[in-house]
Amino acid sequence: MVFKNDPMKRKILSFETDQDKEWRVVLDCGHRRHLRHDPPRETRPRLDDPEARQAVVGRRIECGRCAQRLVPDGAEIYKSTKVFTEESLPQGLLQKHSLKQGVWGSLEVLEGSVIFCEGEERETLEKGESWTVLPEIVHHLKLKGPVKLRINFLRVPLHR
Repeated sequence: MVFKNDPMKRKILSFETDQDKEWRVVLDCGHRRHLRHDPPRETRPRLDDPEARQAVVGRRIECGRCAQRLVPDGAEIYKSTKVFTEESLPQGLLQKHSLKQGVWGSLEVLEGSVIFCEGEERETLEKGESWTVLPEIVHHLKLKGPVKLRINFLRVPLHR
């Protein structure tokens, strides 16, 4: 399931070229996106101009891959929690919180079920299911009884 988030706006951190020598932006979520100068759909800077590129660094643009909950290419697990039960689950996970910029989560339900809450959206996850947690998006968990779960944290180097 994909939640109906508002347009997923992410900050432009820098520019790089792809394997075909075309410019693309590096976003703070870890995704890369081409900004094609293709009027009249979108007005974009002339990307062959270094000053035009620098002028858009820091702006926020939509990231369709975040909206689809797609973990960026090259993301790797850098930390995993221990297996939590309903008794050992940190209370902070039951309260509204978010992951840091560029950090993704993978919530794995090992036993029982849990409800993942993001804004007005709810997703019930059962044993064997996992859920992608987006950077900087406020969320929390609700328990539905006995549970065992783990969270893996992933990140991708923002500058390759």
